[in-house]
Amino acid sequence: MKRAWKTLTVWLLTAALVHGHWLAALSAASEPALLVPTSAPKVERAPTQTTDRSGALPGSDARSLEGQATADLAYVPPTATAAVILHPRRVLTAPESELLPLEVISAVGKKEFGLEPLEIEWAVAVAEVGGFGPPQFGLVLGFSAPIDDSQLFTSLKQDAEKQTLEGRPYYRPRDWLFMPSIFLPNDHTVIVAQEIMLQKMLRNHQDPRPGKVSRILDGMKRLPDAAVAVDFEPLRPLVRRFLMQAPLPPPLAALQDVPRLVADVEARVDFIESPSMYLAVRSNNDADALKLQNIIAAMLEEVIGMVLGQVQSRAASEDAVEQAAAQYLNRITDRFLAILQPDREGDTLFLRFDEEQRVQVATAGILVALLLPAVQAAREALDRPLSTDNLKQLGLALHNYHDVHGHFPPQAISDPNGRPLLSWRVSILPFVEHRSLYDQFHLDEPWDSDHNSKLIPLMPEVYRNPTAPAEPGMAHYLALVGPGTLFEGREPRSLSDISDGTSKTLMLVEVDPDRAVVWTKPEDLPFDPANPLDGLGNAHPGGFNALFCDGSVRFISAVIDETLFRYLAEIADGESIELDD
Repeated sequence: MKRAWKTLTVWLLTAALVHGHWLAALSAASEPALLVPTSAPKVERAPTQTTDRSGALPGSDARSLEGQATADLAYVPPTATAAVILHPRRVLTAPESELLPLEVISAVGKKEFGLEPLEIEWAVAVAEVGGFGPPQFGLVLGFSAPIDDSQLFTSLKQDAEKQTLEGRPYYRPRDWLFMPSIFLPNDHTVIVAQEIMLQKMLRNHQDPRPGKVSRILDGMKRLPDAAVAVDFEPLRPLVRRFLMQAPLPPPLAALQDVPRLVADVEARVDFIESPSMYLAVRSNNDADALKLQNIIAAMLEEVIGMVLGQVQSRAASEDAVEQAAAQYLNRITDRFLAILQPDREGDTLFLRFDEEQRVQVATAGILVALLLPAVQAAREALDRPLSTDNLKQLGLALHNYHDVHGHFPPQAISDPNGRPLLSWRVSILPFVEHRSLYDQFHLDEPWDSDHNSKLIPLMPEVYRNPTAPAEPGMAHYLALVGPGTLFEGREPRSLSDISDGTSKTLMLVEVDPDRAVVWTKPEDLPFDPANPLDGLGNAHPGGFNALFCDGSVRFISAVIDETLFRYLAEIADGESIELDD
């Protein structure tokens, strides 16, 4: 088991160069294997590219690197969605890198992967997303010295069958869908890729055919220390789906239009000689580029406004240091805004930081470090009132249900034998303006029946904490279920049962994100008097919202006294308590 985890970790680190964690997407187990072609690729060493390139984007810069080996772009197949180009040796052996822990980098590379990082002339990482199969990833490394195959990626090879292709070492894993193949086309190059991607890379290297990503890279005047090219069109459905699952707060809602406006993205970074950074976003046309520029400008203004709103509390402080910090932030926010505002030429937006702007970039980095906590607090300040409003709506719905039926809903809709079928959240649907959804449920079937399970994705937003990770069909506002609570047992409770006072008795609580439940499932938060705060306290920084039986909503500290909270949870304990307004 330990060896399997190590193998998996090595491959994940490789894939992370391109697209991060990807195993969750590999669900198409029926994808057929693509066999090694009978016409194998030539096994010549990739030529060193030193010629100048044409077609640079607006605002870009070029630096001559005569005689230095650069990445072989023929390994980027025409179907690639994204590619990352790196030149590790160029950077790590430069005088500017002498303060880096090169000895440690070298030792880790040899120990974990059987290679010398300082000998990697170039790296090409490729990702392909879209189509009917899972995402595909590949990595090619070009070395300045011959590769010792016996030491290279030994943990990956343990689950692979060694073969040869044109007399060259080729390792094909038994579990080819999840694990990478390894091929050494020559003594200085190694390819680590999923089998399907490996075949695409080899075929393209033998007979190069340009695609959108390779054209972006080839259009650079020269390959920098690091470069990224992304064809955004295949990613649009994924980004739209993510935005639907994680709605943006109202001030940032305009960002939802960004995916349809972006065609491709290019980034270049140089770390040595003349450090610089260049980022370009190409739109579909000039008009879309203008729209995108306006959205970015508005969003930057919005973020700066949110930050400055948080700064005001510092400005009002009696502490001289707090006041000085507020003055500093106020002074440099305009400059920061100017640094991040992209220029536009035709259909392209671009940002460039060259040697003359290094001080500004450094200042921006410091500013970001200072402002991130404030931005997070600002977003929390925007979303927490929305969560409060959700609880107020649920409180009103529960009281309206009480007015109609003479009692609050039971914790579950049950069958004649008392078996719980559906949650109280289904019972109050007509009272949260979702009568039509309520009418679609088969109330005599359990929540996970063939029919009712199809309604889970239709959960009303009122059941979701907007600050929590968006998981379809998961509710964050739960009842406390246990001895003495409002939702104890199968029998419904009424207002007359709450002898401790409705303003001092809990009705619903906002649980930690990892304690959310499927909204239709007859499940809530178990209340344990010995551990009353289990599952509570992390909905927001510092605590959580709670709905009381009088319909009011209060924010409860994560460090509330457990005895006090227990009194709030029980409807008839006879304890007299006082709450701060």
